[in-house]
Amino acid sequence: MKIAYFSPLNPVKTGISDYSEELLPHLARHFEIDIYIAPGYQPENPDLSAQFRIRPFDLESFRPETYSAIVYHMGNYYEGHAYIYEALKRYPGIVVLHDYALQGFYAERYAATGNFSQYRDLLVRSYSEKGEEIASEIRMGRPTPIWESAEAFDHPLNEEIAACAQALIVHSDFIRIRLQARSDKPVFKIPHHGHRLHSFDAAAIRARLGIEDDQLLILSAGYVNKNKRYDRILAALLDIPDMRFRYVIAGEDRGQLLRNYVSGHDPRVKILGRLTLPELEGVISASDICINLRFPTMGESSGSLIRMMGYGKPVLVTDFGSYAEFPDHCVLKVEADADEVEIIKRFVRELARDADFRTSLGREARAFVEREYSLEKCAGAYARVLQEQGRPAL
Repeated sequence: MKIAYFSPLNPVKTGISDYSEELLPHLARHFEIDIYIAPGYQPENPDLSAQFRIRPFDLESFRPETYSAIVYHMGNYYEGHAYIYEALKRYPGIVVLHDYALQGFYAERYAATGNFSQYRDLLVRSYSEKGEEIASEIRMGRPTPIWESAEAFDHPLNEEIAACAQALIVHSDFIRIRLQARSDKPVFKIPHHGHRLHSFDAAAIRARLGIEDDQLLILSAGYVNKNKRYDRILAALLDIPDMRFRYVIAGEDRGQLLRNYVSGHDPRVKILGRLTLPELEGVISASDICINLRFPTMGESSGSLIRMMGYGKPVLVTDFGSYAEFPDHCVLKVEADADEVEIIKRFVRELARDADFRTSLGREARAFVEREYSLEKCAGAYARVLQEQGRPAL
């Protein structure tokens, strides 16, 4: 089978770029693949250019009949997925929906185009009077926009994408069940894949970060958003005066949110910004405890969480959405409620006190990811879906 594969690639700053670059070599064992990217940039990864035909997408010259299947990776980052959106509307295909709620994508599209009537019409078409209400609140600039609130999950604005799709692929049962209730299209679950692990000099990395021998390195990683609960994490960690630690935050802070949460220069907090993938994996490998909270959810899965687990780290996660599907013996689950800060403190203190607990929890996390989320297993699942949902090319 020959497939057309639509996805951003690095240097486009989205986790979906990393996801595709890791998956593609394994998919190539099953298919002949042409990769379609947005015009105007060159992929950073020379191995991809050597192995695949990488083509800037042109809406008018694309020939869908030459492919057995078209695969579209869709997420909330408008700049990275605008060409995929336009292609999907013209040429239906199989959509990998990385975010269930796409309110952020359409909000960014409105900001980029300035076409509010188009945005409003889609909301009204999807949600009638409620859509009109949402549009009015956006027009008036409500304090918390819907794409940053739990309300986005009830009004995800994914209807247009689902209607254009021949079938949908998601990463969790949490999303599969909800999509099947809203759409008559086939929906398949393929877990977010794990990663190839690399060796790092953890001591050297800790030294570069200024982590002393008797300090714990506590890490959060990924794009900085409000739903990552940094205000709660910082409130918890900075209220543990008897613990020697550095809290490292690695990830691009597009909205400059952290300056609202970190007042002055607290030596216990170190903000690194966006790292390259090898740099990120190095810091993960050098960490002692990881925290990866997410609420409200947009239905996404977390590549950084799978990396943390794959590297055998004990991780605190929010007990909601796709995160809740991890077995209890692999992660520590935190409810996003009034006791959240106290539970974070309790878990971190226990992990700090008991090195054997850290090791055993991390060991279980790594074994689970190796068993259930291997790249080979996920590529095989893609192969089965595409073979079932594809068609003979002309």
